[in-house]
Order: sequence, then structure tokens, then C-alpha cells
Amino acid sequence: MNTVMASIIIPVYNRHGELQRLLHQLSGQTNTAFEVVLVDDGSDPPINLRETETPLPFPVVLKRHTMRSGIGKARNTGVQAAGAPLLLFLDSDGDLLDHAWFEKHLRLHRRAKELAAAAGKDLCVVHSEVLGTAPGWWGKVDGYSNWYGSTGRKEKAIRDRHVPTHNTSVEKAIFERTGLFDETLEVLEDVEWGLRCLSSGIALYYLPGAPVRHLDRSTFRSVWRHYETFGYFAPLVRKKAADATYSFLFPRGMLSALLLFLPVTGLMTLYILFRWIGHRPQVLWYLPGLYIANVAYYAGICRRLREG
Repeated sequence: MNTVMASIIIPVYNRHGELQRLLHQLSGQTNTAFEVVLVDDGSDPPINLRETETPLPFPVVLKRHTMRSGIGKARNTGVQAAGAPLLLFLDSDGDLLDHAWFEKHLRLHRRAKELAAAAGKDLCVVHSEVLGTAPGWWGKVDGYSNWYGSTGRKEKAIRDRHVPTHNTSVEKAIFERTGLFDETLEVLEDVEWGLRCLSSGIALYYLPGAPVRHLDRSTFRSVWRHYETFGYFAPLVRKKAADATYSFLFPRGMLSALLLFLPVTGLMTLYILFRWIGHRPQVLWYLPGLYIANVAYYAGICRRLREG
């Protein structure tokens, strides 16, 4: 049995087929010196490891929630159950692109530690590439809207936003400083936690080199619901992180929401376009969808503000 160098935390809810594919891909890694911490967040039927066709070459810790408790609590359960000092987060619908993904992520984390030390920081979080995959025009819209900060070609220290928790490595000791994910948030728990990391002096990095795919939404209805839900919870995150960047663009009430509607949705769309246009000029074809996704996000903000 290999020495466990990292704990790979995978929350899962009802994605039985996708999980089996991911476990199969992890089994084929050139380096399997890791444990997998599966957190079954109330799946029906429950996750059954006996569905796995072949024995797994790594230990698996399976934790179950008797009822669906949300992604924040699921990730917290994984953090608490992990036995290694280095944690890697994957979504259950993730898709590894090669057999050396784990080894590449270890190298990226060592590189990030060097960058953090040079910046006078002792702890760091590392996010690598995520490629959205979903059929159709709306699938592309969701990929461009969701992963604009996860596909660049250059190393980047992140100072103005969070890192997604899919394809991300983090030292377990960080949670002793920041606390766990906020379980009161249905979504955006990684955003709120990332802002806490920044305010706690923890370095956040995007480092390309260990890409994975993610299954995105592929219909207008699912895309609208996704971003409207994000917008609905965004004011709660802003209240918890009052010093977050760009707060002046965030409405405080319905009057300011009306005044800021066109400037904010337009600027958000242009920002996403700017992040893609240099290496994916075809993003222009999906520009109307990017704007609609931002309108959905803003509609969620307004719904929260109306409710008070």
C-alpha cells in the first residue's frame, strides 16, 4: 500500500454513473498514493462501492448523510474525515483528461508553495484548469460563463475573487485558520470561503497544467436557474465579506438595483468576454447567452433584495 500523500474529496448526490467513471479514471493514475473520501449527500439509492467493476488501488473512506444537506456540509464532512495533510477537491461529474493528473497536481502545489513563500505567505490554495463540457449552444454558454477564471494559459495570483473547489488542492491546515465552508449557503460556499482565505493572508493561485472537464448545464432553463440561484445567494456572501472587491458595483436596495442593472450586467458580460477573447475568439458567437446568464444572476440578486 502506497503512503497516502493526499486525500481526494468527492461529494456526490445521485451521480452514480459519473462517480463510477471518475473512480475508474482515478484507478488508472500513474501515481495512486492517495485516499478517496466519498461523501454521499443523501443519494437515493445510496452510493454503493460494490458497483465498482474492479478493485480500487487506493483506500476509500465513505461517509453518508442520511438526508441531503448541501454541498458545503458535504465538503466539510470530507475535510473532517480526510487523513492526509493535502486535500484535493473534485466534483463527482469531473472527468480526468490523462493518467498523470494527480502527479501533475502535486507538482503544481509544490510550485504554488514556492510562489507563496516568495510572497511571504505560509499557506496556499491551488486551482487548475477546468474545461466545461455540455452539448448545444446553451452548454457552451454555461461553460464560458462558469469557467472564465479556470482556463488561462499563465500562472496567476488571485487577489480579486475566489477559486472554484473543483480541481483544487488545499492544505488541511488552512481550515484551522479560516474555518470550514459556510453550511448556511446553498451555493457560493466556495466563494465565501475563498474571500475568507484572502482576508486571512492565504495565497490563492490559478496554475494551468492539470486539466479536468466538468459536465455543465445544456438548456436555457437549467442555465437560467443556475445563475439566478447564484445571484440569490450573492447578497448573503457580500454581507459576510463586506470588504470584498467591486462592492461599489453591488446593489444595496431595489432603487440602486434598478440604477445599476444595465451598467453591472453589461460590465460583467464584457469582463467575461475579455477573459476569453484572446484564446477563444469563438466566444463572440455566445455573447447573447453570456448576457442572459448575467441577467439571470442579477435577477437573483433582486429577488433576494425584495425579500429583505
